[in-house]
Amino acid sequence: MKLSFYYVDQGYIEYLKEKEIEYRGFTTVPNLNYANKTKFVYGVVMQIDELNYFVPVTSYNKSKEDNIVIKVTEHKIIKSVGSLRFNYMIPVPVACLTSVNFKDMSFPEEYKTLLDKEYRYLKKSIGIGNIQKQAKKTYQKVLEGTDLQLLKNSCAFQLLEMACREYTEKYLCK
Repeated sequence: MKLSFYYVDQGYIEYLKEKEIEYRGFTTVPNLNYANKTKFVYGVVMQIDELNYFVPVTSYNKSKEDNIVIKVTEHKIIKSVGSLRFNYMIPVPVACLTSVNFKDMSFPEEYKTLLDKEYRYLKKSIGIGNIQKQAKKTYQKVLEGTDLQLLKNSCAFQLLEMACREYTEKYLCK
């Protein structure tokens, strides 16, 4: 699977949200559909057993311990335009992913340019090794549960892994 931006099937996202609400009473699974656009996830940032984890690309652009800020150059000025939020990463079956086509005619030209700059920044300036290292670090910190603020503001990773397997069995393996 190539390193890229992906859309996640909305039905799958809703399934994860329901499972997390059922267990925790609330969900931190990110909203990927908004009134005016669909957000996407980045790469395969980590693999746990046979499950691939993807991290959402968000407009949140402040540096924190469990995210990587995405920077682009515009008119010789470096700007923070978003981030990878590792506390919101989710396991996703490949069948629930659609690769984002940067050349898609439905995107305005400036948005295509921004996507391309974000992708290049992550690939060249940050590197997949650093991204995967951050993913594993955040995952481990959440599992340890010692940082209560992080725990409260993170997806329930192990629960979502079970939900991912359940979804695959129920809906994809027929």
